[in-house]
Amino acid sequence: MRLPHRLLRPLPLVLGVGLLAPVAALASPAGDALQRLQGETWVTRSFTLADLGITRTVLLTGFDAKQEFYLPVPRRVAIADAGIDFRGRYYKPEEARTSMTLAVNGRPGYATRVDTAEGDASQTLKVDTRTIVDGFLRLGVSWINNSPERICAYERPSGNVLAVEPDTRFTYRFTSGALTDLADAWVALPARPTMIVAGKRLSKGAYDSAWRIGLAMEQAGRQINVRSFPAVGDSVDTQGWQIPPALAGLPAFSGLAAGEARHQIRDAAEVGALMVLGSGAATGDLLVMDAPLRQQMNAALDALAAQLNGDADAARALSDWRGRQTALAADGMPSHMVRLATLGARPVIVLAEDAGAQAAGAFADAWRNVLIGRNAVIDKADQAEATSRTVIHPTQWGGTNPNFDVLAKGDWTVTMPLAALSADGRLPTDIAVDLAVSPSAGRSAPVATIYWNDTLLGARRLNADGHPERIDARVPSYVLGLNNVLRVAIQRQPYYDGCNEAPQPYPVQVLRTTALRTGDAKPDGTFVGLLPLMAYHPQVAVPESYLADAIATLPRVVRIAAAAGVSPVRAELVVQGQGAFNPARPFLALQVPVDGANARVSVKDGHLRINGKQSPWLDVGGLSQASAIEVASSHGQYGLVYQVLGTQPALGKPFVLNRGDLAVLGDEGPVAWSDGSTAANSDAAPEDSGFLAEWRRHLSWGVPVIAFALLALLLLFVIAHRLKRRHDRNK
Repeated sequence: MRLPHRLLRPLPLVLGVGLLAPVAALASPAGDALQRLQGETWVTRSFTLADLGITRTVLLTGFDAKQEFYLPVPRRVAIADAGIDFRGRYYKPEEARTSMTLAVNGRPGYATRVDTAEGDASQTLKVDTRTIVDGFLRLGVSWINNSPERICAYERPSGNVLAVEPDTRFTYRFTSGALTDLADAWVALPARPTMIVAGKRLSKGAYDSAWRIGLAMEQAGRQINVRSFPAVGDSVDTQGWQIPPALAGLPAFSGLAAGEARHQIRDAAEVGALMVLGSGAATGDLLVMDAPLRQQMNAALDALAAQLNGDADAARALSDWRGRQTALAADGMPSHMVRLATLGARPVIVLAEDAGAQAAGAFADAWRNVLIGRNAVIDKADQAEATSRTVIHPTQWGGTNPNFDVLAKGDWTVTMPLAALSADGRLPTDIAVDLAVSPSAGRSAPVATIYWNDTLLGARRLNADGHPERIDARVPSYVLGLNNVLRVAIQRQPYYDGCNEAPQPYPVQVLRTTALRTGDAKPDGTFVGLLPLMAYHPQVAVPESYLADAIATLPRVVRIAAAAGVSPVRAELVVQGQGAFNPARPFLALQVPVDGANARVSVKDGHLRINGKQSPWLDVGGLSQASAIEVASSHGQYGLVYQVLGTQPALGKPFVLNRGDLAVLGDEGPVAWSDGSTAANSDAAPEDSGFLAEWRRHLSWGVPVIAFALLALLLLFVIAHRLKRRHDRNK
């Protein structure tokens, strides 16, 4: 039977409504909101020059001053909205045609003429990300003064100065899904990354991995922030959060959306809500994934899922979201594994409980670019040792271009980590720099100067005939640091020919045969003398109470270990129970009694006492937030002993133990130094160093032998003369 046409007309609408009814029944606002949280999110990174280690104002002076700053970026990540907030100020007391130019990766981005006597040079630059190569962005600053009083044959100093401030900031962002390998994830970490651990109390394995990776971050110029995974009763910062309205009505999210500056966690479901929202308090940038942390994360998400049982769509969306969290993968974290994972739409680096030493070695500059995948099982990653125990070539660390042209001044620099220089327990003693300098039209000989950490080691005039020339210099122990900058500076007089010719630069090359000679490390009782031993195979001893208060003690261990030059890869963690610590190798003892130590610092009855040979040097009571660290020896092993007086100081800034043998520490680092060691002649050249050392060694036995030979020859001559006279008389 055929239906009337007027009855067929509404039939498609009825069928459409019927088909959409199940979909409408399944959809829910909470489910839609959870579904949207599964997408990628933007990750913003921001660094200042101070974060990169340039903590002092950089001054550009002279008639043509240039300075480049290298800003790290991930190699294989498409970044967006990159910009540089340049901060500077100029001072122009002299008349000149002065200009300032800012360039990014060699391309001018801003130029201006300076006419006033003083002013603000700050400027915001946009960065063309297509010009970024080799994992760095170059910010070039040029300061030019064309003075009317300038004489072609002589450049007097200029009083016009451009000051580049350390708060110059570089900012960029990328999508969370753009990170695809561990190498880029490490470079893309923020200036102060957050490391999440299971709680206040940690196992020895988790504590060991946490302090090692924290030390590796500190040595890379980034200060780690240690947090425990949120628990019921903890207070979290909720400022700046944007909670979807569809979730704000749910019990787990309602307290977080109340608008309070801080919120006290009421139950485990709220912890799960923090994870879903991608809160840094629950996700962080690095995770030390041990069994307790994994259990806490799963328990929090289980509690959140229990609250969503009445909303099937929301429960399904949460289950889908949970399946995307690779940080909680079903296969767990195998031994020695490091993984680039996702947690709350944020990229995180997850470490197995026993992967700290391996990760610290693999993320070092030498091996980091090998980590081109999201997962790596690292059985071994150590600093590459030199093929020769006595000779090291600084050019193996790269440095600036060894081939450069010099008009008036030029230099070649390379940075060498102490851990590499002392990889086998030896210490640099001498350096030989090989140069080839082309002749110039001028008659003045160029001068080459060697600097080590801005300390002048040696200099000489060069023949400049295009042939290799060598400069020998001694490397005293007091110039060594955690990172050692070798700089070879060349200075030559520009040739003007009475202002008839424009001066031209001439080429210089630092040869690959430039070498460091090393010798056995001999502790001299100072902090610097212990640096190579601490970079080799030291023991780090902590009391059991440190593991029970990991959040407070981990930053302390990291800061002191970094100051002492401890290797995060080769060091051994010793957790000392009752009794005194008996070291078997060079050691760092933090608030642990050391058996037989000849310590001069004693903390007793609220007093800080520093003992001298006959009477105390210092005896002060009533101090708060103070500590002391000193060089000591125990059973033939040299090491460092750290003690605390009263409240533990914050030690908020990084520092290096590079003076004396005793330091008193406050919140900002060392506040007083002392040197009671026997290394009074540490800056004098030892008898077995220098270019005459070999001759001295030969002469030490050669002179007596030669003298005895001459005496024997003279005796034979006398005997022969007497025999001849007797023979003549008899004849």
